[in-house]
Amino acid sequence: MPSVELKAGAALPALKKTIVQRQIDCYSGVRPNSIHTDLEWAKQKGFPRTLVQALMSTAYVSQMMVKWLGAGFVQGGQISASFINPVYEGDTLTARAVVKSVEDVSGRPHVTVECWCENQNGLKTMVGSASGFTDQLRNKQ
Repeated sequence: MPSVELKAGAALPALKKTIVQRQIDCYSGVRPNSIHTDLEWAKQKGFPRTLVQALMSTAYVSQMMVKWLGAGFVQGGQISASFINPVYEGDTLTARAVVKSVEDVSGRPHVTVECWCENQNGLKTMVGSASGFTDQLRNKQ
């Protein structure tokens, strides 16, 4: 697990992903007349490229949290997200998070982070929060 201080304001290591069409296709299956997998259909609907499924952003935040908290996120972690801008095939997303709070819950540190994804232009595409338990005890606020 990456070492991150357990105190408000500490940043988690960012996770960067460039999304290609094959990933989009695998996420929900290839279907005709889909803004996710049919480029001509997406263009007919006014989009410049196929759209990435919004929940892929939460998958990247989940991956970032699992790298940091391990089982403490896998077993009962939570994400709350709002999708605020579209993500297109070929975009590079960076998932980021900053510790908001650390609380003692039943004798274990429970961490809540503010999280977001941004594209290669720095435009936020998803904002939200995530939380989970950790057994890391250093620098607990």
